[in-house]
Amino acid sequence: MTRFFTKVKKRRWHYAYLFVSPVLIFFGLFRVYPSIQTLIFSFFEVNIVAKKYEWIGLQNFVLLLQESDFIRAIANTFIYTFYIVVFSVFIGMVLASMFTSKMKLAGLFKAVYFVPFITATVAAAVVWSFLYDPKFGLFNMILKLLGLPIRHWLTSSKEALGSIIIFSIWKYLGYNMVIFIAGLQNIPDAFYEAATIDGAGPLTKFFRITVPLLAPTIVFVVIYNTILALKVFDQVFVLTAGGPAGSSTVVVLELYEMAFLHYRFGYAASMAFVLFMFIMIITVLQYTFSRRWEVTY
Repeated sequence: MTRFFTKVKKRRWHYAYLFVSPVLIFFGLFRVYPSIQTLIFSFFEVNIVAKKYEWIGLQNFVLLLQESDFIRAIANTFIYTFYIVVFSVFIGMVLASMFTSKMKLAGLFKAVYFVPFITATVAAAVVWSFLYDPKFGLFNMILKLLGLPIRHWLTSSKEALGSIIIFSIWKYLGYNMVIFIAGLQNIPDAFYEAATIDGAGPLTKFFRITVPLLAPTIVFVVIYNTILALKVFDQVFVLTAGGPAGSSTVVVLELYEMAFLHYRFGYAASMAFVLFMFIMIITVLQYTFSRRWEVTY
């Protein structure tokens, strides 16, 4: 009997691996292998056309620290990430709190806020480029009607990155809202009823009940938005292409230009590895420190 159950158990494992194998194969071919190849390329001077690979060790990483364009791209990326995480997460939480209450047309508003997230980023960015047009754009027309000076949204070095941030907040807000709604629906009503009996107001309930019990959801949303923001590319490429004068250049755009415009694949691979390390370190730190915020009532 023992041998029989052992064979059955082994067969089940074989079937499990058989069903999972297509996903594992594709993941290995299109995720793991390119990542390993990128890491290897970062230590070489790569000439794809001539198929030449010259070992240069850590020279690519040394050049990164001396490259002002890359330092500026890192700074822009972190500024972009900070504003995306703070405003997108906070506004998403506020909207979720509003829509979980008894509000008329809540379902319609949920759909309106969520549609931008499922809209293709490139298509949405093209539409917003017309909205940002300094002469005929809707935003400047509204400013004119209000008697305010027009803004050079995408053509000013001081406003280009901020304009991309506004677009991205609008783009990702719906996803954060939906995740927070799911988290709020898991909080028992008994906590709010007890707080009401004790005389707690809306703000007290929000900060003493909602926020602590939403801690796991907040951690997930913050980490997700951080990773998404650090990898930003599409909207920057479409709206400004990193301009004007590199004021809105981000790391992935700089990586793209070095690899596919200047054909410095080894240098671009070192950028990708540095970005990966940034994402991993920040994610681990966020997860580690966030464990202290979680509470259970």
